[in-house]
Amino acid sequence: MPYSNERSPRLGHVPVVNNAAVAAALARWEITHARPNDSHSIQALCKPLEALPSLTVASSISFAITVDGSDVEVEATRHYPTVKVGYLRIAGSFVDLSKLLRVNAEPFVDPAKVRESHSESSIDAALPGSGLTIAGLTGVETWRRELNRFLASTRFDEDSTLTLADTLLTMFGHPGSPVTAIGLGTCPVCREHDYSGQRPIRVTKEGSECPFCKSEVYLSDVLRTHEEYAPEGSNQTALTRVMLIAERLMTLSYLDHIYTQTPRPEEVFKQTIFITDGPLALFGVVAPLKRRLYSYNEALFRWADSRGVVAPLLVGIEKTGRFVEHAELIIDLIPRGHVMMLSSEYINRITGRPVDNVYGKDEFYGRRFIYRTTAGDPLVITVPPRPGVLPYEGSGAESFDSYPTLRTVCEVLDSVRTRLYPNAVIPVALAHTAASLPLGIGQSVLRAMAQRGIGIPQDTQMRQRTHRH
Repeated sequence: MPYSNERSPRLGHVPVVNNAAVAAALARWEITHARPNDSHSIQALCKPLEALPSLTVASSISFAITVDGSDVEVEATRHYPTVKVGYLRIAGSFVDLSKLLRVNAEPFVDPAKVRESHSESSIDAALPGSGLTIAGLTGVETWRRELNRFLASTRFDEDSTLTLADTLLTMFGHPGSPVTAIGLGTCPVCREHDYSGQRPIRVTKEGSECPFCKSEVYLSDVLRTHEEYAPEGSNQTALTRVMLIAERLMTLSYLDHIYTQTPRPEEVFKQTIFITDGPLALFGVVAPLKRRLYSYNEALFRWADSRGVVAPLLVGIEKTGRFVEHAELIIDLIPRGHVMMLSSEYINRITGRPVDNVYGKDEFYGRRFIYRTTAGDPLVITVPPRPGVLPYEGSGAESFDSYPTLRTVCEVLDSVRTRLYPNAVIPVALAHTAASLPLGIGQSVLRAMAQRGIGIPQDTQMRQRTHRH
């Protein structure tokens, strides 16, 4: 690492460029998710929408609820860049599709009418990074306590009394029936565990006590993000884990609110699509929670099926990543209006995994597909399977019939495309606008806010620019 203000030689890269070993290494490698030479392997995995089962009419979907989030970690001060603060914003966006589609039918889009079809709600939070503690606590203890405060005090909607902590308890229960306590596999303080159940660590919304070391444990410890907290470095990874689980909790909050608070919830579910930014999956330390999301959705599916409704109509849409890049490379091989089943064999080939690898079984509660819209755009989507089917393992995982909402989801997304961004759909674009945290000057403002809150002299990029002038 260089010293502050130390500059490298202008021609310092030349020895690397001229190194024969470096050139030989580059020549040996190939991009795993590049366009395959065999186009028939792709076409064999595709089906037209009209060949898929249709259990819900797309035209009956009148509303879209989309959840998106942003996170950013900033240096609290230029003089001490190791002191960091993390910011989160999670937004829920409601779109009246019937109004929006009427706007789309007109020759020119009226922004005022678009606004009339859209409303939003967002939650904001700050979490401590390295170099920041509550008096008397360590860095990781501060992270755990502040994260627990965030879950316990954050309501998913301003008109509701339910918090994200309430929704976490519901996720471990059933629709409309939250649990009162969640078991911790390992104490975050002493690291003791008892899987026999004789001295289980059970934590409630109000917190609990480890039976081994008598330390206080929090409901937020269920997320295990403290395991990735870095007392001397960036906590961007832990911050992103919190953002992802908060997004999933907000979506589940809307689902459970409809289930418990509306007079005829099956009628609302019949008309509503729920969109999540990113795949229906969780990664890293929060990945085990995908089992709870799968179980909740499965229970909701069974309840809806008993009332003759296919619900919830849930989809995750990816905007970036390896599969989005791959979809762009092969899109001309997928006919318009067709869906591509990404088989495990195909996924392992384009990700460089072993042939017998079972992809996604530990992270996904839905299965990923590539859909080419009737306009030709590629969409990488994830939809949940029918009850009794696991999305990436076991019987039925690679059958189109196991995904009864797939056709309707694709038809709805086809009707709400936008050219505002490549391969974008309007509900996601609107949710992202509500959730996004800006770069550049926006980070300077967040940095100044952190400095004022912590009580250190302001030293923002904005002020430095002004001083130089």
